[in-house]
Amino acid sequence: MATTGPVSQAVLSFATRLCVEDATLDRIKALQKAADRLGESIDQRFAAVDCERLEVEIRQYQLIFRPDQQAVIRNLRAEAMKAMTFLSDFSPRLVGSVLTGTADRQSKVTLHLFADTPESVMTFLLAKSIPFTESERRYHYRNGRQTRVPVLSFVAFDVPFDLVVFGLDDIKEAPVANSRGGLMTRASVTKVASLLSPSG
Repeated sequence: MATTGPVSQAVLSFATRLCVEDATLDRIKALQKAADRLGESIDQRFAAVDCERLEVEIRQYQLIFRPDQQAVIRNLRAEAMKAMTFLSDFSPRLVGSVLTGTADRQSKVTLHLFADTPESVMTFLLAKSIPFTESERRYHYRNGRQTRVPVLSFVAFDVPFDLVVFGLDDIKEAPVANSRGGLMTRASVTKVASLLSPSG
């Protein structure tokens, strides 16, 4: 069935269940899978809007069916803030499900760091006796630019972290959240602190 607007509530609800079962699932992929399962199609012009609606649905689901989820998210954000303070030399920004409030107990804390070279972050971690593993991640920008950046992963206090190391100039522009969505939301340590405040 052709769609000429935002996805239906049925698709949104199905995608919500998929994301709750797998917090790492890309939102647009969840919507596409749900639409395919229900015999509908997605109007890509509304992809960013649909992803935002999906985030709201996931948070609502967790509030109703997983009331302890807020404590989990608060703990992850608190650990993120500690790490951001520790890594303050690299202008850390929190991104992903811990920021949006859709994380679960298995979610990683993902921080974007900005440095003249990735080696400077590696040297910093090694000097602090923090072992890590290296990988890469691809990001896309609105101007069509694509880049692969290093990811340094480690576990601290039973919380897994991914440090994504960008160049210094990359702090000026966030990559897109997915190949069809809006810009990725990044939060400074001040913003994370506000989320942890009683009124946050």
